[in-house]
Amino acid sequence: MTRSLDRRRFLSTTAAAAAAATIAMPHVARSQERAKIRIGVVPLISSGPIFVAQAKGFFDKVGLDVEIRYFADGVLAMPALIAGELDATVATLNAGLFNTVSKGAPFKLILDRGSEKPGSGSMTIAASNDMVKAGMTAPNKMALLKGKKVAIQAPGGIDQYLIGLGVQRAGLDPRTDVNWSSGLAYPDIVKAIGAGQADAANVPVPLGFLVEKNNFGKLVFAGYDIEPNTQLACWAMSQKYLQANKSAAVRFAMAHTHAGRLYNKAAAAKDPEVIKIISEATKVPPPLIEAAAPRWTWFNDDGQPNIESCMAQGRFWTEQMKLVSGSVTKEQLFDLSPAIEANAQLATKNPFG
Repeated sequence: MTRSLDRRRFLSTTAAAAAAATIAMPHVARSQERAKIRIGVVPLISSGPIFVAQAKGFFDKVGLDVEIRYFADGVLAMPALIAGELDATVATLNAGLFNTVSKGAPFKLILDRGSEKPGSGSMTIAASNDMVKAGMTAPNKMALLKGKKVAIQAPGGIDQYLIGLGVQRAGLDPRTDVNWSSGLAYPDIVKAIGAGQADAANVPVPLGFLVEKNNFGKLVFAGYDIEPNTQLACWAMSQKYLQANKSAAVRFAMAHTHAGRLYNKAAAAKDPEVIKIISEATKVPPPLIEAAAPRWTWFNDDGQPNIESCMAQGRFWTEQMKLVSGSVTKEQLFDLSPAIEANAQLATKNPFG
């Protein structure tokens, strides 16, 4: 359950702080002081809320000048954030992030960046034709991956988490019972399945469609079939920027949260206007984006991530995969006051209409 009691207890202190800030500074959008924010973005369909907010002028309406830098993966943007070259970036819940936080990271996770809601999540498990013939067609059949080669982009990422969690629940040791093959981008992973160099992989739609289109294998089930509502990523913000520009952080969260709500509706309706916006930003052809709908990735209406899913990923990297050396607390990882205050202000006076 996403809204767990534990989550509510954790949020109570940040909610109180955000409420106090709202009283002291009602409706940050009203003051309209201009602020610059440099963000790291991956050119994927799941970055849709950023593209929608930019195209519809939401950032400008709340006085933000947004500078976008593109990265092939959120992991690649983290060094730029730590070095002070970015103010915020998309951050997956990877092992490297938890290692960095355990050692005292100069950033906090502030905002939802997508999850695997059933019916809306983008992650898809692809299996080779041989694996399908062997019966690997559902999560409870993942023990068939023992000794098999599973392709992932990089160790400690969402690809490895979902498949690793699945094989663990099927009775395998994800560290030793699976042959993890890393270092390939998603398009090359699809090719590896077709070439017999990978038995299974976790590939997002619409790229996953190429597995079946080319008769390399089958899309056997979704990431949310393994673990519903898995948090795919969050927005990480420099603590220095957050402390010096809290108003800008809240306004960024307002624009992104509102755009995320529109994005969810557009995915369900296959809205041609939003499809065009996403296509222009990602260079993915509109028919592929439409075919992937509604599985574009889900954004929570209140802008807050699934905290328990984030912490579960940290425990998996630490306890199961032994990729993280230190423990991480929720207080070390999160500052959700921008998301909480943004949601409150959107409910009071939405500047985006």
